Amino acid sequence: MSGMLLLALAAPALLLARAPPVASSSSSEPLRCSPCTEERLALCPPVAAECTELAREPSCGCCLICALSAGSACGVYTARCGQGLACRVRPGELRPLHALTRGQGVCTEVGEVEGASVAETADTKDPVEHENTAPESTEIAINYRLMFPGTLDRLDPWNTISIYERMNAKKIFERKKWKDLQGPCQKELYKAMDKLAKLQQKTGDETYRFHLPNCSRNGFYHSKQCEASLDGERGQCWCVYPLNGTRIPGSPELRGDIDCQQYLTAQE
Repeated sequence: MSGMLLLALAAPALLLARAPPVASSSSSEPLRCSPCTEERLALCPPVAAECTELAREPSCGCCLICALSAGSACGVYTARCGQGLACRVRPGELRPLHALTRGQGVCTEVGEVEGASVAETADTKDPVEHENTAPESTEIAINYRLMFPGTLDRLDPWNTISIYERMNAKKIFERKKWKDLQGPCQKELYKAMDKLAKLQQKTGDETYRFHLPNCSRNGFYHSKQCEASLDGERGQCWCVYPLNGTRIPGSPELRGDIDCQQYLTAQE
């Protein structure tokens, strides 16, 4: 998404600390990855002996894998870049989010990526950190920026719901006007964010899978929709009609990448 593409993403495996209970309705508990239990860690494959640097799996994975070196191809779903590196799109890339979600970025020295936008950089965090991000978080973050243009100088894709709550509490936007102006996908996205934020306020609720609509700039649906996952596995993806978001008959639902354009073409 973005319209959340976006987007995703940088050592011994550590159990993820749970956030404290929510104190008030104006702020929500950050979305947390599913804990790295002993059972999950026991399933991790051995790390190759030739690895010079270790890093966590992308997204909410718990296992250690080889970190990518400078100049390596990278993206939202690939291994993380090594320490001091960040995954960034190549200069002149016209579709940065598209490139990052397809592993077409490049591991670059951090000093060279300062000032890069969320859409241009997939990973600027320390590679041994465990971020609270879902596989589609980069796209989710970009979607959120499209929902509320001009309200944020910088958007943290790992805390989207909390940002939503703060914006709502401060009345940065007018709900009724926003609802009247946006397309069907962004309206659904607004409702989904509202529902998820309220769900996060319930003490003890653990939300590890959910769907936030993947919207285009004009407020309609991208043909590919995916479930956000915080449990270390990629969520299910499916294909929809851009105008109304209904599923395309005959198209599959599967984990990982799916070419929805072929199913759209078949309907014409």
